[in-house]
Amino acid sequence: VVGGVEDKGVTFTIGQLPGTPGPRTPGMHPYATPPKVLLAQSERKMNLLTPDNPNKLMHADIETGKVVSTWSFKKDGVEINMKDIVHDDKAGQLDDRSTFLGLDNNRLCKWDLRDPNGVVNTTPVVQYCPGGKDYSRGTNFQCMATSGDGFVAVGSKDGKVRLYDGKKMTQAKTAIPGLGAPITAIDVTHDGKWVLATTDKYLMVVKTTYEDDKGRDANGFTSRMGGRGAVPRLLRLRPEDTIRTDGRPLSKGKFTWITEKGMSERWVAASCGNFSVVWNFTKVKNCGAESLSFGGLPTSMDYIINSKDEDVVDSAFLHPKYAKNVALEQAALVVATPHRLFNMN
Repeated sequence: VVGGVEDKGVTFTIGQLPGTPGPRTPGMHPYATPPKVLLAQSERKMNLLTPDNPNKLMHADIETGKVVSTWSFKKDGVEINMKDIVHDDKAGQLDDRSTFLGLDNNRLCKWDLRDPNGVVNTTPVVQYCPGGKDYSRGTNFQCMATSGDGFVAVGSKDGKVRLYDGKKMTQAKTAIPGLGAPITAIDVTHDGKWVLATTDKYLMVVKTTYEDDKGRDANGFTSRMGGRGAVPRLLRLRPEDTIRTDGRPLSKGKFTWITEKGMSERWVAASCGNFSVVWNFTKVKNCGAESLSFGGLPTSMDYIINSKDEDVVDSAFLHPKYAKNVALEQAALVVATPHRLFNMN
């Protein structure tokens, strides 16, 4: 649908079509795609970053299919840009909270759509909350993700992964050196024990738990891991599939979507050109030195790959409560192309 998003007969228009009456949504090109979208407030609302104005946030009502307001990101009265926005934790879109996290090249912050008195803000400015940090230079943040307890993982252009406890984002508890490739997407398991970082050529799986100097179990989100962590595991395509995908980059790697304690992620999915790729996460966690090795690191090339007629825009797992007739050991994967949605079990 030109100018909108369609699913099961419902059209959600986020931009005004040329020649149609009425004002255009501020900051929106008629055919623009928002760089980031967050469902919010029990999935009745939607927050969208605007592609032409990274200092603006559109707040949309899903039930009416309209953008109801456009907000500015401001700190101390000065507009600032946002590259990525995420929920405070894995279940953020399922309840009525008004807060979310934001990221730009050298900035981490928390935002609130309510004013300091706890009522809906009457001015179109998102409230900047304490606890973030503006770095002077050099961090080159690219993406962020949160765990079930609100731990925050941040990926950078230099391949580094920073882990924050979520209470304060002023200093990372742990900084995990990268392998040189820029991180384009990142995800965290619900229990905060694993991080998944996406690069163009591979996915990097990092275990965040370790044994401290006193032999106690510890986590890199809450204490400095240093050199005591396990080596990363890499997920790569086999050479024949690299040729099959024309060397297209991997993108948007993510774990199974879990929002409850006691459940474990079982799968990892990513997109590559017109292919979706799925790894068994249980096997990935158990792979060791006997696995195929790339640069001396355990590497998994055991996956399922499926092709589509068009490029895959994204692959995402359904929440278990929406995945009907799917066994617990499986996960429902939704694959989106520019014109179609596919449900794959």
